[in-house]
Amino acid sequence: MARTPQRYSEETYKQKIDLYEDKKIAFHVMDDHGSFSPGHWHEAIEIIYILEGTTIVNIFDQSVTMHPGQFMLVNSGVVHSTRCPEKNRAILIQIPDEFLASYLPDTSTLWFSIDFASKDPVVQEDIRKLDCLLLSMKDLQEDTRPGYLLPFHRQLFDFLDLLYRKFLKKMPVNYHPKSSRILSRLDAVITYTHRHYTAPISLKEAAEVAALQPEYFCRFFRQNMGMTYLQYLNDYRLSRIYRDLIATELSIQELQEKHGFTNDKLFHRLFRDRFQTTPLKIRKAARAASLE
Repeated sequence: MARTPQRYSEETYKQKIDLYEDKKIAFHVMDDHGSFSPGHWHEAIEIIYILEGTTIVNIFDQSVTMHPGQFMLVNSGVVHSTRCPEKNRAILIQIPDEFLASYLPDTSTLWFSIDFASKDPVVQEDIRKLDCLLLSMKDLQEDTRPGYLLPFHRQLFDFLDLLYRKFLKKMPVNYHPKSSRILSRLDAVITYTHRHYTAPISLKEAAEVAALQPEYFCRFFRQNMGMTYLQYLNDYRLSRIYRDLIATELSIQELQEKHGFTNDKLFHRLFRDRFQTTPLKIRKAARAASLE
């Protein structure tokens, strides 16, 4: 029986942020044994700091491999994907626009850019200060002694102050902030995709969720997500398979069927194109890492 497309305008996939009530931001030290998060965005500034292992971030048609001691800032509303190809440990910070709006003017125009390759010693010193503040916040959170929130917030505001004074830039001319109407349509389509990805979803079906004609929907989705809808659908299926390769004992064939792939040859081609390896090698590597 065909599904009836529904509108999910109240549910968002500006990916959910797990805020700490006492901090009003998200600040996590995360251990990851292997994961893939397909294209998504946040209504927040996101900072990823690698402590151990590596993480691959795809943003603006660029793929950046991050190593220990490196960090990256992703501006609010920017679509990006991340992949942890092996066991890693990282700091993940998400500072919501709503939080920033209490202290800074017009957060919709904020754009931060850190030139890590700069030869300017002043810039490098400012980057070093950001680095030290991030690690200091991590140490304070892990210590959790009574009253630790006082120095934690001091470090957080020092970090934001330095970021705002030294790394605030003009928004790139080729980047256009997404309107609430665009975000609402994207939220609806992505939420619908996450609910029904195990079955075939046609372009017509996805377009109806967005209340757009199929021809315009294709342009709309590519323009705002940086990929076609079919690429996103398959990426999401692959992300679920990637997770279950590590977390379950299900066979590769069972995982394909569970997560919506009906064509074995297509699945293996897409998997290799995305991860440059095979499902079995990822499972073996994850098992070996868990024994270390």
